[in-house]
Amino acid sequence: MPLEFISTGQKMAQNEKIKSSVSHPGLLSVNPGDVIDKSSPIPLHHQLEVFLRQGIESGLFPPHETLPTEHEIQEYFDLSRTPIRQALAKLSSDGLVVRRRSRGTIVLPRLFEENLRTLAPFTEEVKRKGHTPGAKLIEFVVQQADNEDISLLNLKEGAEVYHIHRVRFIDREPVGDIISHIPVALLPNLAPTDFSEQGPNQSIYNVLEKIHGIKLVRATETFKAVNLSPETAKLLNIPTGSAVLMRSRVTFDPANRAVALEHGLYRGVYRLEWEGREVSVDTSTLM
Repeated sequence: MPLEFISTGQKMAQNEKIKSSVSHPGLLSVNPGDVIDKSSPIPLHHQLEVFLRQGIESGLFPPHETLPTEHEIQEYFDLSRTPIRQALAKLSSDGLVVRRRSRGTIVLPRLFEENLRTLAPFTEEVKRKGHTPGAKLIEFVVQQADNEDISLLNLKEGAEVYHIHRVRFIDREPVGDIISHIPVALLPNLAPTDFSEQGPNQSIYNVLEKIHGIKLVRATETFKAVNLSPETAKLLNIPTGSAVLMRSRVTFDPANRAVALEHGLYRGVYRLEWEGREVSVDTSTLM
């Protein structure tokens, strides 16, 4: 029967039949016709992507839960597999979901966006955006400086550094795996008890400035994409091999002494802004 001759009652019956075959709770309150318009010039995969993206942002599809299966989406919206897979692939490439063979398509926690215009501590930036920061100290040891430490922290051969390994959290969700190296000679009394899981002393900058009186005034940073090792992936609760941003920073005090070298692997989005026309770019490492 042509679509234009299907009665309202028949349409309602068809919709109820479709709903009865779909078990995902995120679809049951959605009218398929409000999501997919096959007469629209907008590609079907983009219409579906917009719906799923908005559902993730609104909480219709919560973090750590699965999206509807390809079969459910196909049945509910009367779509072929091609636009469905295109939409899911785009969400995956944007870091909103991860596809796992055993569990389906899982919604990832929302990425945190950090502004890099100032040397604002992670803790302050997270609180300013209305979230709850946290930290866990994994390791605190004294070790001999390696070649990178000697070069970037301006140390002599045989110097010692604190090796401080921490995981940072936002709303109890792990978002960053950070290793910091600080010269022992600069802070001979630094101790693991200086750090806390909550409160101001979860911030290494707060520990340096408020407890040990070392003010940080500037930093140099580099960024690159890396794939996670199994150990780090477990700490960040995401799949092994996932691509994340590696942020390396050297911070300096007013006397231009290098105070800390940090390598952080972050699940997040960084927005870089500047004013004026002059931007300092080091092209020595560009390939």
